[in-house]
Amino acid sequence: MLEYIQRNQECPPERGLRLYEKFVDAPEFVAYRDFPEQVAAYADYFRDRGIEPGTRVLFPFETSSAVIFSFLGLMEIGAVPLSVKPFVLNTPRDAYQEFLGRVAQDFDASCVLQVPSLATIDLPVAALPLPPAGIRRAEGTDARLRTPGDDELAFVQFSSGSTSFPKGIPVRQGQLRANLAMITRTDGRKPEERVSSWLPLYHDMGLVGGMLSCFAVGCDLLLAEPVTFLFDARGWWEHMGQERAIGTVIPNFAVDYSLKMMQDLDPEELAEIDLSRMRSIYLGSEPINLPNLNAFLDLMAPAGLRRDVFMPCYGMAEVVLLVASRPVGSDIRVVPSPSGVPSISVGRPMPEFTVRLRAEDGRECAENELGEIELAGGSLAACYFDQPRPLGGDDGFYATGDIGFVDDGELFITGRISDRIKVNGQSFFAADFEQAVEQLSFVREGRTAVAQIGGQIVVLAEVDRPAREDVEGSRAQIVEHLIQTIGVTVQAADVHYLRPGQLPRTSSGKLQRRAIVAAYEQGQLEGLTLGSPARAGEEATTR
Repeated sequence: MLEYIQRNQECPPERGLRLYEKFVDAPEFVAYRDFPEQVAAYADYFRDRGIEPGTRVLFPFETSSAVIFSFLGLMEIGAVPLSVKPFVLNTPRDAYQEFLGRVAQDFDASCVLQVPSLATIDLPVAALPLPPAGIRRAEGTDARLRTPGDDELAFVQFSSGSTSFPKGIPVRQGQLRANLAMITRTDGRKPEERVSSWLPLYHDMGLVGGMLSCFAVGCDLLLAEPVTFLFDARGWWEHMGQERAIGTVIPNFAVDYSLKMMQDLDPEELAEIDLSRMRSIYLGSEPINLPNLNAFLDLMAPAGLRRDVFMPCYGMAEVVLLVASRPVGSDIRVVPSPSGVPSISVGRPMPEFTVRLRAEDGRECAENELGEIELAGGSLAACYFDQPRPLGGDDGFYATGDIGFVDDGELFITGRISDRIKVNGQSFFAADFEQAVEQLSFVREGRTAVAQIGGQIVVLAEVDRPAREDVEGSRAQIVEHLIQTIGVTVQAADVHYLRPGQLPRTSSGKLQRRAIVAAYEQGQLEGLTLGSPARAGEEATTR
C-alpha cells in the first residue's frame, strides 16, 4: 500500500482526499503529494511512543484525516492495526466496552488509538494518543516511504459477526495489492477521475473498496461519514453530480434508503441532478432488493442515471474484499433460482480465484444447482488471525457458508447456510421472505427477520400503526402476499409484530440471526402479537 502513497507524490496538486462533514460545505483537503510527508511524520510520532514492527494496536477506525494518517503511519512502521468499529452514541456503552476488551484480550493488543469517540470509554489497554494537529517532520528529513514485502501483515480486519463473535482476518500486503488490482481493473477508474464514499472505514467495503482503492489509483476521493449520508441522502446524490464523481461502492441498504428519502421528488427536481457521468456503482454486502433497485432506477432516470451503472458484486473479508462482480457498463442480469425466486447475477468470479459449489451430500454441483460456495487461490487469507488451522480444507478450498448457483458461468448468491429455509424439499432463504414482506406498505423497511424454527416459518416485523390496530387483517395480508410472491404458506399465528429496536445487528448492519432466534426461543422479544414460541403449529407448505 505504501508504494502507492509514495507514487502519488507525483500527482497534480489539486488531486487528493476531500473530507466532508456536510455535502454542501467546503471539504477538508489533503493533496496526495503531501501524503508521504504526513505518513512519515505520524510514523515518527508513534515510534517515539514505543510502537515497533509487530506492535498490535487496537484501532477504532473513525473517518478523519488524523485517523487515516495514523493507519498509514502504523503501516509504515510495520505495526499491526486491529481495525474495529468506533463508539457511536446509539451503541450501549457497556456492550461496546465489553467488545473492545474482548478484542484486546483475544488478539493481544498492546494499546488502543485514543480517537475522540473513546473519550467516555474505559479503555482495556494503554491509550496511544493521536498526533497533534499540524505535525511535521524535522526540516530536511527524507520522507520516502518503504515498500513492504508481500508477506508482511498490513492490518487485521474483522468478519461481520452475523453468526458469531467477529473473527480476525490478517490482510497481508501482497493480498491487499492483488485485491486492489481486481477492484480497479473491474471498474476501470482512472487517476483523473473521482470516486465518492461514506461507508465506515472499519468495514472491508469502506476501507478497501471505498478508500484504499482510490489511493492505489491516485484518483480523487470524496469521503464522508455514514451519518452524513443518513442525514442527507438526496444531498449525496446531488453532491456526486456536482463533483463529477464517476463511481462509488454501497450496500443494498443505500438504494432502499435513497428510494425512501427521494421518492416524492418531482421529475423536474430530479432533472436538476446531473448523474450522467456515473458509470460504476459497486452494489454488495447484502441481498439486493430487485423491486426497489428497479424503482430507484426509474425514479432517477431524469437525473441521467443509466440502468447499467450498478455492478452487483460478491465479496468477503477473508479475501480482503472482492470475489466477483458484474463488469462495468453491463446490464443487471436476473434469472430464476432453482426454487423459482428471482436471483441477481454478481458476475463471473475474478480469474485469480478457483470457485466451486458443493451440494449437501458433498458432491460438486452442476450448473443451476444450489450449493455452498467454496474458494481457493486469489487473495484468500491462509487462516484467521492467531489461529493455526488453515481456512482451506485438505484440498485448499475455503467453505464460505454462502449458498448460490452458477448460470452460464456467472455466480448467483441466494443466501447463507444458516438462513436456509426448507419447505417440501425446496430451499428458500430468509432474505426471500423478508424482502417480500417489506413490499407491503405497512411493514417498516429493513425491520423484518424471518427464520425457520421447529418446522415453522416465523416472521418478526416492525409495522406501522394501521397494522397494529388491525392485527388479524394485516397478518392475513402478509400470509397472502407470501403465497403470491414466494409460493409458500406461512401460518398467521407465526407472524409477530415487534416493538422497535429489538432485532440485533452487526456493526455493518446485518441481522444477527442466531441471536434473534435465541431471543425468540427464550421469550426475550417483546411485541404486540408474541405468544409462546413453544406452541405446536402446522409446518409451512408450498402452494
